[in-house]
Amino acid sequence: MSELPGRPNLDQLRRQARELLRAAADGEPPALTRIHAVSQRISLSAAQLAVAREYGFASWPALHAEVERRLAELSSPGEGTRRAGARWSFGGASPVETAVGTLYPGVLVAGLGKAFLEASLMPTSEFQDRLAEMTHPVPASVRAAWGRAHRDLARAIITEVALTDDQGSTYALHIEELQHHPALSQARGGPVTLTLGVDPLPARDRGWLELRGQHGSAVRLGPSPRPDARVSGLAPVPEGRTARELSERALSLIGLMRDGISQPMMEEYCSYALAKAAEIQQSAEPGTAGDLPGQLARLCAFLTGRGPADGLPREWLDIISAANRADGAQHCLDISVELPPVDDIVVRVDSLVSEPGSWKVYLRAEPRWWRYNAERDRKWGVISVAAEDDLGGLYVSQPGHGTVRRDDPEEELVWGFLPGLNPLARAVTLTFTHAAEQVTVEFRLPWAGTDRN
Repeated sequence: MSELPGRPNLDQLRRQARELLRAAADGEPPALTRIHAVSQRISLSAAQLAVAREYGFASWPALHAEVERRLAELSSPGEGTRRAGARWSFGGASPVETAVGTLYPGVLVAGLGKAFLEASLMPTSEFQDRLAEMTHPVPASVRAAWGRAHRDLARAIITEVALTDDQGSTYALHIEELQHHPALSQARGGPVTLTLGVDPLPARDRGWLELRGQHGSAVRLGPSPRPDARVSGLAPVPEGRTARELSERALSLIGLMRDGISQPMMEEYCSYALAKAAEIQQSAEPGTAGDLPGQLARLCAFLTGRGPADGLPREWLDIISAANRADGAQHCLDISVELPPVDDIVVRVDSLVSEPGSWKVYLRAEPRWWRYNAERDRKWGVISVAAEDDLGGLYVSQPGHGTVRRDDPEEELVWGFLPGLNPLARAVTLTFTHAAEQVTVEFRLPWAGTDRN
């Protein structure tokens, strides 16, 4: 049995597992013997389990936790958790006024040697007028003017907003990403979404971070609590694939209703969903779909104005009735867990942000979440994410956007859910599914039972 070094390195342990997997895939007898000691499958999860067992741990998550604990003890505050791959966040701030518009801070996520602040900005009338020019296709000269408006806006934000903390440290901000989606908003010009890079890395022990804007207006982001979280092992999907696919399609349609799409577009989406449901049902074994095909048809009739909502599952009706739920202030959590590999992809759940009408989780995937076709003009996720609270409430899953930074082996994702979290719920379970296997993480909501308004 091997012994962990005094200062273990998680990246090195991951490399050991990948090297073991490559050797076994090449048919090398010693590597095959090591993996077959724990599993008959040649996969990354089996290689990681073999490495963990050789160091005397029952599982890879157990080895990961021990590495994190040792580094936290050996290092200065914050350094050990960074080395071990953990992240922490600050959030809960209210809007702040700036000379270029109202800035709505989201969550500041820190760790792994970098930090970023997610936010949105409702520009002033001046910038709305300039940005609204790109609502429709325009000549190159106008696109150039729009580009200048973007640069001016970015420069103004950096100049206008300052970030400090309770220990007198000052942080530099820079624009990592700036996006404008006028088609997604009824407001002229629409909001601008921002990702602001933060330098240096805010330590986890900071009491608060303060954003200061126009005329000295300031708001504070507080450190996010870390709830108790339980991660399951890999397990078979309890329901058939047919039922799961039909349920996911129904929830997607409800999500489109929540986004306020037009009636003609809803009819198109429903027509496509019903056609796909018929294909799924024809290829499935008899009885595996249950009542879902009929329920999906009734849902489409309701969403297109051709029938009542009678007979729909309670979980669907709850989402429909809660579509405009706005339950109060923003909350942030540091979940900070690593899941057992699913399809040889290691997923880390970092943070959760709960907002009045929606909520989202920040994820990392190694090596990559998205798969692409040969032309790289179409992508799909190999893992689906579902959410349910302890009251039986379901949430519409909105596949997130991913970001791959240079020299970073992980892909970062933000995964959204609708509607807002039920204020009466005390716990949430996220289910990550690939093919016939799934893994869950359950965590408690520390604000449960408190007044959120």
